[in-house]
Amino acid sequence: MKTIRYISTLTLGLFLFITSCEKDDKFLEENPKSLYALANAFEKSSQVKAQLTMCFINMYGFYDNNGWWSPFMYKNTGTDVLDQPFWQTGGSGGYSNFGSTWSATAGFVRDVWNSLYQTISYANSTIKGTEVETITWVDESEKNELKAQARFFRGLAYLRLGELYGGVPINLEIIEEVKLDYTRATRQETFQQAIDDLLDAYNNLPDYPAEIGRIGKGAAATMLAEAYLAQGVETGNNGNYTSAITYATAAIDLHPLMYSRFGVRNDPTDLSSNRGEPTYKPDGNVFGDLFYKGNYSAAENTEAIWVLQTPTYEQFDMYGGARNRAGWMFTPALRDLNWATGFAEPGSAAGPWKSIDPPYNTASFPAMFGGFGIGQVMTTDFTSYDVWDDPTDIRYEEDVTVRVLYECSDANHSMFGQKVPISMLDQNPNVFSKYCPLFAKLIPLDEWPYRDTDNMHQSANHDVYGIRSAEAYLLRAEAYLRSSQLDLAADDINELRTRAQCTNLYASGDMDIDLILDERVRELLYEEGRWFTLLRMDPAVWKQRLYDHAMYIDTYPNYTIQISFDLWPIPNDIIEINTGADIPQNDGW
Repeated sequence: MKTIRYISTLTLGLFLFITSCEKDDKFLEENPKSLYALANAFEKSSQVKAQLTMCFINMYGFYDNNGWWSPFMYKNTGTDVLDQPFWQTGGSGGYSNFGSTWSATAGFVRDVWNSLYQTISYANSTIKGTEVETITWVDESEKNELKAQARFFRGLAYLRLGELYGGVPINLEIIEEVKLDYTRATRQETFQQAIDDLLDAYNNLPDYPAEIGRIGKGAAATMLAEAYLAQGVETGNNGNYTSAITYATAAIDLHPLMYSRFGVRNDPTDLSSNRGEPTYKPDGNVFGDLFYKGNYSAAENTEAIWVLQTPTYEQFDMYGGARNRAGWMFTPALRDLNWATGFAEPGSAAGPWKSIDPPYNTASFPAMFGGFGIGQVMTTDFTSYDVWDDPTDIRYEEDVTVRVLYECSDANHSMFGQKVPISMLDQNPNVFSKYCPLFAKLIPLDEWPYRDTDNMHQSANHDVYGIRSAEAYLLRAEAYLRSSQLDLAADDINELRTRAQCTNLYASGDMDIDLILDERVRELLYEEGRWFTLLRMDPAVWKQRLYDHAMYIDTYPNYTIQISFDLWPIPNDIIEINTGADIPQNDGW
C-alpha cells in the first residue's frame, strides 16, 4: 500500500510553465498562459493531490521537530513546560522574557503566522482543484475525501490562528492578484470558520483512513472538540461545550485508549536483538509502548488518531525527507556539566561525562545521554520534576518512559557505571541549565533504534503523533468542567490516571482548570501545542501559570516582569504591507 511516508520529498511545482521554441525570438510572438492562472493550474488529479501533500508537509512543522527553529519549538517555548536554557540565551531569560524576546517584529511570531496561512493557501488550492470539472477521478469518493482533508487542514489552521492571534483575516479563495486590503475578522468569526471547515471534514471523511498518515473522522472530531471549547470560552455560550463533548466522545469511540502492553517490544518469544540490545523489553509499560519505534502505526494501536510518519534511516539516505532532530535540540549537553565541590576525585575529569570511556565511547553513548545534545530547549523544573506528584505514575518511570539520572562515563571516578544523583552536580545556573530529563516519547532511551553509523549523533528518527485519543479525553474533561458536570470531568481525568497506574485519583470537588492543565502536561508533553492550549484559556489562568512555572520569569536575578498581552502580536510587517485597509494590532504590543 502506498503511504505518505515520503511526503516530505515532494515539491510543489504546480505553476511552472515551460515553453519551447524553434528560434530564439519565437517566444516573443507567443501569448503564454499566466504562470498563476487558476484556469490552467489543474489538469489532472495528481496536481490537486500535490497541493494536499503540501498541507501535510507544512503542518508537519507543528508536530515534528524537523529543523533548528521550527513551529514545533515555538508552540511550546516560553510557557510553563519548555524554554530556552539560561546558557543558550546569555542570561536573557529565553522565551519567558516577555520584555525583550517578544515583539511584533520577532521572527518566530511572523514564521508561525506565515506557516499557518501557507497551509490555508494550499488547502484553498486543493479545494478549488476538486471543483475543476475536467479532472478525472477514480470515483466521487476519492475527490470528496481529498476535499475533506483539505478542509480539515484549513480548519485546523484557522483554529490555531484564532488561538494565538485572535481574530484574523479569513480568506477562502485562491488570490490571483496582489491584495493589500485585508481586514481582521473577530475571534468568534475565526473560530466559527474553523468549526465550519472541521464539520465538513468530519461529515465527509471515512472513519479510518485507507492510508497510514492520512486524516480520518477521529482527527476532525478531536479538533472540533477543541474548536468548540475555544468558541465557548470566547462567547460564553455553553452550547459549545455540549458540542465539544459530542465530538470528543466520537473520537474516543473510534479510537479507544490502549490499556495493555503491545507491539515490537512486548513479545517474550522474540529472541532477536539490535546491536546487543534485546528486542523484548520485559520492564516496559503500555505508555512506553505507545512511543516505541514501530508501534505508532501498528494496527493494534487503537489510540493513534493521526500519525505523522518519518522516513527510516534507509529511506532518508535514498530519498531524503523530514527528520526529527530532537536529539540535538531537546537533549542535555551533559558533556559540559561539572562535579559539585567535593565530588571530583584525583585523576578523574572535572565532570561525570567529560571523559567518555568504554563502553560509553561506542554507540551506547548517545543512547545513555540522549544524543550529543546542545540543550537548545529544556523542560522547566515544573515539567521535569514538580508536576509528577504521584510516585506510581508510569508516565514518569525511570528508564522506561523518562530518564532523570545518567551513568558516569569516567572510568577514573568511583561512580563509573553508576547513576549520578543531581546533588553531586554543580548547580550554578550557567551550568546546570544544561541538564534535564529525557522523555522517551521524544528521545528513545536505549540504543535499540540506532544504527552503527550514528555513534556520537542520534537523530531520534521515529514517527510522531499528531493526535491520539488521550487528547480527546482531556478536551472532554475540560468541556464537562466548563459545563459544571464535575463528576464526569473527574471520570475522564481518572480514566487517564488509572491507565497510568496512579494511586491518586480525583473527586469531583477537586476539579478545576489548573488540574486539567497539569494533567495535560503529564499526558501530552511534546504532543500538544502549549501556547494553543493556554491562549484559549482566560488570560488570568495562563498568566498565573507562567508566573508560577515558566523557567526564568521569576528566577532571573533582580528580574520582575508583568505579562502585558493576552494574545500574540500580529506580525508588524503584515500590518505595514496591508496598505489598503487597517489591521489593528492586539492590545499590549
